Amino acid sequence: MSTRFLASVSNVEEAATVLAAGADIIDIKDPCRGALGAVDPLITEAIVKDVAGRVMTSATVGDLPMHVPCLSRALDAVKMTGVDIIKVGVFTQTLPADILQLIERYTASGNRIVLVLFADLKPRLDDFTLLANAGVYGVMLDTSDKTQGSLRTILDDTVLNRFIRQAQHSGLLTGLAGSLALSDIQSLLKISPDYIGFRGALCSDNHRINSIDIQAVHTIRAMIPSHEFVVPEIQNPMFSVN
Repeated sequence: MSTRFLASVSNVEEAATVLAAGADIIDIKDPCRGALGAVDPLITEAIVKDVAGRVMTSATVGDLPMHVPCLSRALDAVKMTGVDIIKVGVFTQTLPADILQLIERYTASGNRIVLVLFADLKPRLDDFTLLANAGVYGVMLDTSDKTQGSLRTILDDTVLNRFIRQAQHSGLLTGLAGSLALSDIQSLLKISPDYIGFRGALCSDNHRINSIDIQAVHTIRAMIPSHEFVVPEIQNPMFSVN
């Protein structure tokens, strides 16, 4: 599958803008609430309804601690919106066993879950078979602190390429994001992640909390070749984590 263009939005109007400009995946999050700030479920539901299946949608559960009751409530709220993919941030170097057990319960029910790892938190990047066996749909690399540099200033392309190859080999959808700019696109296309995510580069003055600039969206869309999107099948979980 060729690399796709993911655009992060925080409301219905922004979603309509990036959809009209040709984004492949509409990612719903609130940049004013952190790296993976959650949007009100009613707004998420309205976006999903307006998109009406024309492209895939994803939504974040928020910048939450690795605490089972907290994550479970957030996962329940997001799944009820009808979004295609639920994104869960891993704000630790490794995923705790009880959190993986929780994730597996949701994937076993058919929920597509993408785990977001943060390059600036120095995550372990070699547990992909374990994640795939638990039914995880995909993994992505992002940055948690948007003031401390972009993904490619924290990890070089050799590390990013190894992350993508190993994750894809395990059958996981892969994504790269984290204050990415126009100048990053050509290098990242050579690495061939399944999608590249943007927020700040789509906004006026390149500031992630500003509103979406449709011309910026068109510019990025023109730099990432457009292809018909085919949704990968969800892997069936093979075992439970003890």
